[in-house]
Amino acid sequence: MNFRVVIHLVSFLVLLLAIVMGIVATLSWLMGDPHAVWLGMWISAGITLLIGGIMWATTRVSIDLSRREGIGIVVFGWLFATVLGILPFLFTGALDNPVDAFFESCSGFTTTGASVMTDLENHSRAILLWRALSHFLGGMGILVLVVAIIPFLGVGGMQIYRAEVTGPSKDRLTPRIASTAKFLWGVYILLNVILIFLLKIGGMGWFDAVCHSFATIATGGFSTRTASIAAFDSVYIESVIVAFMFLCGINFALHFKALRGDPLQYFRDSECRFYTALWAFALLLVAGSLAVQTDYTPAQALRHAAFWVTSLMTTTGFGTVDYDTWPATAKLILLFLFVAGGCAGSTAGGLKQIRILLLWKKMGRVIQSFLRPQAIYTVKLSGQMVPQDIVFNVAIFFFIYVGALTVGSIALSFFTADMTTAVSAAFSAVGNIGPGFSAVGPATTFAGLPDPAKTILALLMLIGRLEFYTVLVVLMPTFWRK
Repeated sequence: MNFRVVIHLVSFLVLLLAIVMGIVATLSWLMGDPHAVWLGMWISAGITLLIGGIMWATTRVSIDLSRREGIGIVVFGWLFATVLGILPFLFTGALDNPVDAFFESCSGFTTTGASVMTDLENHSRAILLWRALSHFLGGMGILVLVVAIIPFLGVGGMQIYRAEVTGPSKDRLTPRIASTAKFLWGVYILLNVILIFLLKIGGMGWFDAVCHSFATIATGGFSTRTASIAAFDSVYIESVIVAFMFLCGINFALHFKALRGDPLQYFRDSECRFYTALWAFALLLVAGSLAVQTDYTPAQALRHAAFWVTSLMTTTGFGTVDYDTWPATAKLILLFLFVAGGCAGSTAGGLKQIRILLLWKKMGRVIQSFLRPQAIYTVKLSGQMVPQDIVFNVAIFFFIYVGALTVGSIALSFFTADMTTAVSAAFSAVGNIGPGFSAVGPATTFAGLPDPAKTILALLMLIGRLEFYTVLVVLMPTFWRK
């Protein structure tokens, strides 16, 4: 791997972060934050700008990217983003523990939404906006943004895009990869703008609307209120957010095609149909469980089930009521949704619906082969045959995913009081979900966990966001050999 070219291209990401920090610092001053807050943001921006400038000036190169360099840029890009994202939390005084700041930064950029911060209403607007912007940048992928806005680098962007976009398939919407990234970001920004205005109509202030829109479209979950969406106590706001969480769990390539005049793509796409069916089935099961096993009226059961099923399935993590008090039936279904996640090519995390669908279909073909051993069965999605090597890779990915959940749960069990906390926290981090159960449930934060547990969770968030292969490849000695 040409480490020099990797650092040079990552320097553009660092400079972008410095610009964003500078914008937040300026807005902080305009919004009337205390002197120490906006000064802390300016200091963070200055340090980041200095680091990015040194990286750029000392590694100026011009070379085509190989797949190896593309993977290196993604991994080191995310590492630099999360590490430098610590600075605003520390210099504004929002957090005084570097481990807490690292956890919060990882949670923001990976759009996990788990937090160690309490009493959010008493924090400065600067830090709340920075948290929302970390979701905004991480949602569609910082590296995809870089590919879109700096094609003048003189290097190919396809390797970055393939390593960055989540899921087993990477749809190229246009012949030029930079154009594809721009179109995806165009859809992303359009959804944000629409949601901001809808939330404003519902009674949110502009600041709350912007922050919650950034968190919703990125399927992140950071709120400006300690009680999350429950603080607004509005059926309208909950309904709007549910609709947009659901939309952002769908492959953004389908949104692009629908905006180009072909909305039937939603119905033709196998993964989208499966995603919708699974969502509806889980919603009915949870709502039925709540209606039968709790004091909720049918309307209340449907309202709360719709919000939490959508929030957890799309790995957003926004909250209303405390689902940790619900019956075991409802909680088991929600735990399954932790793993399922959204569609490939969406901003959601989790295993991804397309992988579940492929494994389900492959299982059916294997069972059929017991009846007719000589027959050849193929797996199809959206009318197209899926190559066997992709099915095999998905099976391996599932094995790695389960392995990460198992290892993460065991590691966390050394630092948590009960198994439920350890397992659900691992599921939450790997799937980039946010809340878990027990000590990390929706009614509390991750602040009570010891520093080693927070560090493990932060690393699991990064590994889950990069979907394992990218990180595992970098850890192999052969990756570093020329």
